[in-house]
Amino acid sequence: MEIVIKNNRFVCRIYDTDSFIEMPLKNTRKLWKLMFAEAWRNELSIEYLRQWLVNTHTRLGADVSQREFDLVQAAHNAEEARRTKEAYGSVATKEVNEAARLARKAAVHAERELKRAKRELEKSEKLSRIFAELSP
Repeated sequence: MEIVIKNNRFVCRIYDTDSFIEMPLKNTRKLWKLMFAEAWRNELSIEYLRQWLVNTHTRLGADVSQREFDLVQAAHNAEEARRTKEAYGSVATKEVNEAARLARKAAVHAERELKRAKRELEKSEKLSRIFAELSP
């Protein structure tokens, strides 16, 4: 859904609400101050944002849980591949070495994705606090 924020002659249309996660907090705060300055003109946007914040926080919380599970699985797979490579020692084949390398790469990727998900969750919490602080 499109959000329209109006204040006097200022009109801002936001087509993708998930862009608030990437937008700097300073800009979001300014935009929401304008929105709450004339709350009667922006009632639909305010209600939509209130619901969006709740849904986004829930979705991102589930995403963090999933990423944590993925990281545990990837770390387990990387450890198994490392042990297999160690068991072969210096006679390990290219396939065994490549499997260990790819498993470690997957574990690093899973760790990076978990950090990103946690960052987004923290940002959604900050957005919720700003929204609650500014709302009348």
